[in-house]
Amino acid sequence: MEYYTDERGILYDKVKYHTRKKHAFLKGYLDIWVERVRHNPPTLDIFDLYASTGLCYCEEAKKTGLPEVIWDGSAIIAAKALSRYSKGRLLFLNSYNTVEKMRKSQINNLIALLRGLDFKKSSILISSPIEDAVTEASKHIDPRYPSLWILDPCAASDLPWNIVEKIGNMRATYDYNGEMRIRKPELIISLMTEDLQRFVDIRPDIISSSLGMNEEIWRPKYEELRGGGLNTREAMIELYAEKLSELYEKPPILAAEINITNESAIAYCILLLTDSPAGHYIAKLKLLPEFKQWEITEWRLNARQITAELKRDPAQKTLF
Repeated sequence: MEYYTDERGILYDKVKYHTRKKHAFLKGYLDIWVERVRHNPPTLDIFDLYASTGLCYCEEAKKTGLPEVIWDGSAIIAAKALSRYSKGRLLFLNSYNTVEKMRKSQINNLIALLRGLDFKKSSILISSPIEDAVTEASKHIDPRYPSLWILDPCAASDLPWNIVEKIGNMRATYDYNGEMRIRKPELIISLMTEDLQRFVDIRPDIISSSLGMNEEIWRPKYEELRGGGLNTREAMIELYAEKLSELYEKPPILAAEINITNESAIAYCILLLTDSPAGHYIAKLKLLPEFKQWEITEWRLNARQITAELKRDPAQKTLF
């Protein structure tokens, strides 16, 4: 990861323009939470386990048509959403770097940014390897209430399946109008398909770790999918979605496939898993069509328009 430092000493992740689309989706989804969950809203916790500096800087913004050179990263998008949401409870940020100096710089950056936002909700900032971060996060979640987990690693090897499984199993029963239901965490996962494609033959151990399957299990399934006409990326997404479907007893939503800068290949895809039937409906039928219509020069999501459409729709009126 490369960094940019402005005249105030604030750190930014140096990113490519396609990162903006990922963050726009996250903001759009959280905007729906803020706009839609109004009737007897539950508390909400957000866990960003790959928080980095909290800000992004894109050198190629002008030549690609982006209207801004800098924008909020996932941690600050989450902080602003929790500030707007009436029952925002906890923001948990893990900003880890293998270089000790950068670990301290990233955490200090996030502290300064939250202070600048006058963030009044509870927050926990740590800097730990992902396994330790999940262990620490598990001490702070109340699984009876909604939680959103942002899993956005830099590489496929940074997000082994056992981490996703541990988070997915942080669940509890709750009473919904006299009916007992099981609450499961919501997940937004950046699946690093470019890595999985590259490693499928030269580093099958990384595939096994990412999928939570030994090679003798995933390899025949992969070959069958390839024989059925899927390319390597599509086959890997299918295998990963199968594992998520088993964990959640419902398939994930393929929110977006993110192209690299020259638009010639897919770098990664965004998968959304929401345990709320209404949330699944809104994201799949309302948010995603709007999201997929964007051109590079249109990095906006009109959450109010979506809300207005939902009010006219006789289907689900609230997320809960």
